[in-house]
Amino acid sequence: MNPANRLAQLSFTAGPAALLAGWFLLRPLGGGLEPGLWWTAAQVAWLAAFAMFGVMTLAVRGLAGPVTGGWRVAVDTVTGLALLGVAANLAQLGIGLYAGLTAVDGEAMSGLLEHVRGFPGVEPVVYGAGAQLFYAAVLAQAVVLALLRRVTPVSAAVTVAGVVLLAVATWEEGEGSALVALGMAMLWLGTLLLGRGTSGGPGPRDQGSAMSARTSRELLT
Repeated sequence: MNPANRLAQLSFTAGPAALLAGWFLLRPLGGGLEPGLWWTAAQVAWLAAFAMFGVMTLAVRGLAGPVTGGWRVAVDTVTGLALLGVAANLAQLGIGLYAGLTAVDGEAMSGLLEHVRGFPGVEPVVYGAGAQLFYAAVLAQAVVLALLRRVTPVSAAVTVAGVVLLAVATWEEGEGSALVALGMAMLWLGTLLLGRGTSGGPGPRDQGSAMSARTSRELLT
């Protein structure tokens, strides 16, 4: 198998797995800011997660095949938004890793992070809507692919449920909630299923791209 295709296939499981691993690595800190082994390991795990999510985003675009018209606009738009979200998260984690490696204690690290967040545009783009954009785009990608019949309705539904649970649990109970971990696990299962595509035929809106879509799925298996 072509190494690039193998990496694309791996990204559907490695990205969410590394995301969940980072959550567990932060448990000894109780959600606090504290430089050291656990913080550094979690940031590295999440950096790996979003690097793989970037690969996964492009692989999902490949699953859609060469669609036309409004569907092409939809597919390319959600792909672009997902990549922007990946970039925002990578920037956030890079900052967090640097802060953890250079700060002498939690107070110093908190001060450094607050200083960085004070720069114009950093808060909304890197820590706010820009970072959350990835999850919204993954949800949209799953729905669009299901409508195009490139993935199964079950895989799209599990992915959407994982994203929704992750968002609601984070908002209502905080990032340390066990429900957040459950949401990550559901996202993991959903993307695993997405990566398998579907053996069904082409969607009614895109009959002409059946062969290309089938080829894209075969590259991931």
